[in-house]
Amino acid sequence: MSEFSNEPMVPESGPEMSLIDTWMTAFTKPNENTFARIAAQPSATATKAFLWVFVASLFTGFVTLVVQAINFGGQAGFRQFLPPELANQLPAGAAPSIGLGTVICGAPVAAIFAVIGFGIGTALVQWVAKLFGGTGTFDKLAYAFSAITVPYSVVTAVLTLFGLIPFIGSILAGLGSFALSIYLIVLEVLAVKAVDRLDTGKAAGSVLLPGIVILLVICCCVILGVSLLVPMMGDTFQGLNGGF
Repeated sequence: MSEFSNEPMVPESGPEMSLIDTWMTAFTKPNENTFARIAAQPSATATKAFLWVFVASLFTGFVTLVVQAINFGGQAGFRQFLPPELANQLPAGAAPSIGLGTVICGAPVAAIFAVIGFGIGTALVQWVAKLFGGTGTFDKLAYAFSAITVPYSVVTAVLTLFGLIPFIGSILAGLGSFALSIYLIVLEVLAVKAVDRLDTGKAAGSVLLPGIVILLVICCCVILGVSLLVPMMGDTFQGLNGGF
């Protein structure tokens, strides 16, 4: 049984918060009361959560693709993002591996897949939380998670820009991304505790178990695929050797 009472921590309604206040509070004040307050807003719906995730993922995807274009294309990749009068002053270089069209079209596609992944992931977490005795709803949890996703995406985009700095930038971006991922898990656990009124262990299990199960399924599929391919490759090589 949960260490909490049966009364839900998240009330049916609460004071409305501004967008900036919601995002900043979720990211800078990591506690259960924060997410209870966020989820209690009348506007806490899955539709709004999906919209936030789309916009945040669109921003992150655009920054990531631009950085990749500049890294892989050198000056030619950088030229396409400058005004013509400045771009013409740069010396000619190799053609970029990622064009401006790829950036413009790729970012929305990536954002759509991010929203789909967000919805599936949130549903899995809420389903496990229900198995543990959670009392929350998908709408409330999705809204709380989206309030974390927006500032997380902004910080991720900033860390991606560090990748433009040779060597040192990549190290800083890697370390920052690792620390940010751990912090994201902590915030999500707190959100589940507040929305579903679970203790820390059950909330952590709700957040981590879906990912672990998916990882195990992927590993099993890879192992199965390799086990099927190895005999086929052996037969192919034997056939090639027999032909000489």
